[in-house]
Amino acid sequence: GIVYSIVPENYVAWHAGESSWNGQSGVNEFSIGIEIVNDGSELYTDEQYDTLEALVLDIRAFYSIDPRNIVGHSDVAPGRKQDPGSHFDWVRIGANYHNLLPV
Repeated sequence: GIVYSIVPENYVAWHAGESSWNGQSGVNEFSIGIEIVNDGSELYTDEQYDTLEALVLDIRAFYSIDPRNIVGHSDVAPGRKQDPGSHFDWVRIGANYHNLLPV
C-alpha cells in the first residue's frame, strides 16, 4: 500500500516499452505508468487496492481520463507484457474494463 513516485508525471518513462493504444503508438509518450508489486500469480492485497484506487481517482480527476483508457501493460503491449494479470480487479479501481472499447 505504499506509493513511490519514481518518474515525475511530466517526464516520459519507459514503462510500456514498444506499445500502442487506440491506434496511437508510443504509449509512454502519453500515459502515466503505475507499477504494482505482484508477479501476477498472487492475489492483490486490500492495501494495494485501497492505495491504487485513491491514486487512480486522483490521476483521473486531474487529467480528465476516461475510464476506458485505464488499461494494463498487457493491453498496450500484448504478447510482450502480461501485467497486471488475471487476478486484477479492474472494476474495483474504477476502470470500465468490463466494457473496454477504444475511444
